[in-house]
Amino acid sequence: MTLNLDEFDAILLDLDGTVYHEEHSLPGAVDLIQRLQIQKRRFACLTNSTSSPSRLAQRLDRMGVTLAIESIFTACAAAVEYILGRWTTPRVFSLATEGAHEMLDGKVVWVERADQPCDVVMVGVPTSVYATEPRQRIALQLLREQRQTVLLGMCADRVYPSPRGLEFGSGALTLMMAYAADATPVYTGKPEPIFFQELCRRLNVEPRRCVLIGDNLESDIGGARRLGMTAWLTLTGITRREDLANLVPGRQPDGVIDDLRSLL
Repeated sequence: MTLNLDEFDAILLDLDGTVYHEEHSLPGAVDLIQRLQIQKRRFACLTNSTSSPSRLAQRLDRMGVTLAIESIFTACAAAVEYILGRWTTPRVFSLATEGAHEMLDGKVVWVERADQPCDVVMVGVPTSVYATEPRQRIALQLLREQRQTVLLGMCADRVYPSPRGLEFGSGALTLMMAYAADATPVYTGKPEPIFFQELCRRLNVEPRRCVLIGDNLESDIGGARRLGMTAWLTLTGITRREDLANLVPGRQPDGVIDDLRSLL
């Protein structure tokens, strides 16, 4: 079975594990993206990164992948869209990243103390510059004392890979805060429908007319198929071929490739 990209109105490429690994592009990634650009195809790169699209664009450029910021959609960008779309002048306490701060600065009121009114506590990964222990205690107090405050996790990832090995993800910190504050978190990253719906809105395309290529069975394949997208698995990331053996038919990808060279 082969994948014909011409059958779709938009191509969605996961980044980490599909286009790159750490600081290196994966086989076929640069050539495929360049081909899509030359053909003027509608496409986007997506990721559960808690960084901003502009910072990821700089990272990709170092790997030889030149992408417009508008072609990159991150969990961080989805969280920013959620916040700016829900409140007129959002009052935000951040446990997130510098990238998120840059995207929201000047558009929100930053909360810094536990006695200030707060609309949303935004959570990134525990290693974020704003997720220090003192700030986590302020966030906990805000969530426990102002019950209307929304606990917003950028994504529900338990862990993520880094050069040091597995790191605690945004979902791990968000769930810790939720348990301590007795709060129900909202997530905006993959595999949440809100993430894919916003991306399709930006591309002006129906989900059923999209194909997603990714390496994660839960956040990529499961999230895309839930909205009616075609979803293909690449074996360059965290999923191995043997992982597919015990999956029920409804959770199987529509196809499997070894790497992006198969699409050239």
